[in-house]
Parts: sequence; structure tokens; C-alpha cells
Amino acid sequence: MTAVNEVYSLLNEAYPYALQEDYDNSGLMADCGRSIDKIVVSLDITLAVVEYAQSVGAQLIVSHHPIIFKPVRSIAFHSPLNALMQAGISAISAHTNFDIASGGVNDMLASKLNLQNVTPVFQVSEKPVGGLMRKNYIGRAGYLLREMSPAEFAAYVGMKLRGRKAVEYVNGGRPVKKVAVGGGACGEFIFECQAQGIDAFVTGECKHHELIYAKDNGITMIAAGHYATESVALEALAATLQSGLPGVEVTVTRLDDPVSFTE
Repeated sequence: MTAVNEVYSLLNEAYPYALQEDYDNSGLMADCGRSIDKIVVSLDITLAVVEYAQSVGAQLIVSHHPIIFKPVRSIAFHSPLNALMQAGISAISAHTNFDIASGGVNDMLASKLNLQNVTPVFQVSEKPVGGLMRKNYIGRAGYLLREMSPAEFAAYVGMKLRGRKAVEYVNGGRPVKKVAVGGGACGEFIFECQAQGIDAFVTGECKHHELIYAKDNGITMIAAGHYATESVALEALAATLQSGLPGVEVTVTRLDDPVSFTE
């Protein structure tokens, strides 16, 4: 049987927690003291995810988003945190460290879009890792196999990330070849795109003034959804756990996507 701290150590080796941003709260969220033989991987820990974990007999949920992000001042009865503790299920999160690390969210997002010659972009911090100072980059940039129009590229992103469902986008008015990606809420990095020769920027969500800046500066900007741009990495996270814990059953759930679309 596997202990919670063994799972944490495995994740720390693959996606070092020293990389996480100062505002973050990645790591061990709850340790209920049970040995682990089943793990559920999800983007968030919602009531539906906790119920699913109970139904399959899992003792641990590994999520991307921390269930505890800011100091907890009270716990409501009908809350995911209370449900988690009542069920005796432990929780570990890998948030900004998983965004930044090699093989994490943004590498998987670039891979999903089939970008070539991918390099890190958008430096967010510098952290000591393994005795050395390391520059942290939240995004990735690469090249499409062929040039696309902004509308064609937006449709391509929708197909790749949402199964042909719509995405919100700004038409930059010029062909798209070099693309940057930043999963989740990375809209603020649109202001760095022009200097780096980026034709299009794909993120999960963005603010109105960021969209206006993209339009005014000829950059195609796509808001493909927070869940859609980050959940692409869940299988990679599960694979890391499965390969490092061969005696543990690891499953991925997508019961935590809150978004629906009109027909």
C-alpha cells in the first residue's frame, strides 16, 4: 500500500513544488491517514468529483486547482472541502508548478495544438531549484505546420480543444503561423506577444481590455475556456502517477467541467 507522502514525493520530483508562484497553495491539501490504492485525477475538487471518488473507492484525489487556495475561515456543510473530509479522502494539488514544469499544462496544450519547435515564453519569476536559480516561464510558443487565417485557426482550436464547439476570439487581421499558449487565465500575457513576434495567443479566459489590445495590435487572441485549456494535461498527470505507482489504480474524471453550450 502507498502512503500520501509517497504520492507527494513523486509529484514533487516530476513537477517540483519549488516552482510554484508565491501566491499559490499547491501541495498537500488534506491527509486523512489512509493508505492509497486508488487515485482520482481531476482539474478541480467539486462535490461531483468527491462523490465519484467515493463511488470508485479512491482514497486520494490529485487535482490541478487547490481546494484550499486562501485561508479557510469557515467550512459549510454542503461544500466540497467538508465532503472530502467526511469521506476520509486525502487531496494533493499541483497548480502553478504543473503549469510551469516541463511536461505540464502548457507543454500538453502546445502538443494538443501540434505546435512545432516549442520554446518557453512569458517569464513570471525566478526560483531556487536544486541549489540553482531557475527562470520560470508560464507559457509556450511554437509554430503551426502551415499558415492559417485567424478564423481558420480559431476553428482549429475549437476542434482540438472542444470537439468543434465554439471559442471566443479576436481576429488579428493577418495570417497565423507563430502561436503562444497559456492555459487557464493567462490573458495578461497578450501584452508581451507583439515583442516576441507572436501571431496568435491561445488562453482560457481573458479580460475585455486584453481583447481590445489584441485587436488594436493585430494579434489573434482566442479564449478557449479555462477548463478546456488545462484539462488537456490530466492524462499526463495520471500517467506520471501510474508509472511511478504501478500498484495503484489511477483514473481521470471530467465531472468538474461547469460549462455547457447552447445548441
